[in-house]
Amino acid sequence: MSTTQKEIASVKVEEQAGALVGRIFEAGLGFMELLTIYIGERLGLYEDLADRGPATAGQLATRAGINERYASEWLEQQSATGLLEVDDPTKPADERTYSISTAHAAVLADRESPVYLAYFGGFAPGIGEQAPAVVEAFRTGGGVPWSAFGPGIIEGQGFFNRSWLLGALGSEYLPSIPDVHARLQADPPARVLDAACGVGWAGIAIAKAYSKVTVLGVDPDESSIELARGNAVEHGVADRVRFEVKGAEGIDRSGPFDLAIVVEAIHDISRPVEVLDAIRRSLAPGGTLIVTDENVGETFTVPADMGERFCYASSVTLCLPNSMASQPSAAVGAVMRPDTFRRLAGEAGFSDVQILDQIKNDNQRFYRLNP
Repeated sequence: MSTTQKEIASVKVEEQAGALVGRIFEAGLGFMELLTIYIGERLGLYEDLADRGPATAGQLATRAGINERYASEWLEQQSATGLLEVDDPTKPADERTYSISTAHAAVLADRESPVYLAYFGGFAPGIGEQAPAVVEAFRTGGGVPWSAFGPGIIEGQGFFNRSWLLGALGSEYLPSIPDVHARLQADPPARVLDAACGVGWAGIAIAKAYSKVTVLGVDPDESSIELARGNAVEHGVADRVRFEVKGAEGIDRSGPFDLAIVVEAIHDISRPVEVLDAIRRSLAPGGTLIVTDENVGETFTVPADMGERFCYASSVTLCLPNSMASQPSAAVGAVMRPDTFRRLAGEAGFSDVQILDQIKNDNQRFYRLNP
């Protein structure tokens, strides 16, 4: 290689290294800013500004019941990063008035908004706190159970799917499957299983959309079931939706069910074939299982798009360690491609696995399974 070629190669290396330094710094900044969103969400600061209007640091501290010095620093940081607005940055610190725009309130303050995302801040402390345990799991081949990641992850996972479950599952997605839609409306009333139900939004959504059905939601995580029961009461369906702490061993004895659904959970389960088999055996004649999971590519490609990068990062730090916490484990991981799911379903005894292409969801792929 000539001197000129070496110089060109050296410049390229420097440029690539510089770009990576910038990317890592930006990622670190994003992580810390997520923590500041977590603070605002936990303390209700975004909601206060949205509901009660602009405030100085002193006013927000009084209204929210927090320390004024912390309020001042948080407000400055939030406006510096563009999440909040300030009336006049040249004013003395104690005289500046801060506000939240309507657009940003939809993302950070309104839990009913389809674009609400403040819960995402809770992922940072939950995953960060367990990072040493995940490192140890890499060494030993063990895992980190779901419950160890704390309430921020559990609640956040629920919010991750809440919008489309309440907004589209019963009004758009299930009606696009004519025979399932008809059975949920028919007599005798259909029985529905929400397996690995988490905080219960799928079962609640189905009960709200179909007034005759009864729903049983099951999940092995007690804290999730406790939240699910509260959500059912809040949405007025507790008389027809029941949630129980239960694993695969109790599913087949709880049927028969006309419809079963599993939302974004198969890849998290240590023994998914066992769970799918239990669901298959719990179905009534003619019953159907609907499974949703990550809408990743059919094959591994690089570089990955933003959605697949998110799935891989989630898998390394959360989903795979959770599924490895119980052995033996299928160790599927969050990037569960269709061929992998078809294999698992086949091993569980399902002979008919269809991808429901009529259901359009950027984050989820929908499967229909029949025995």
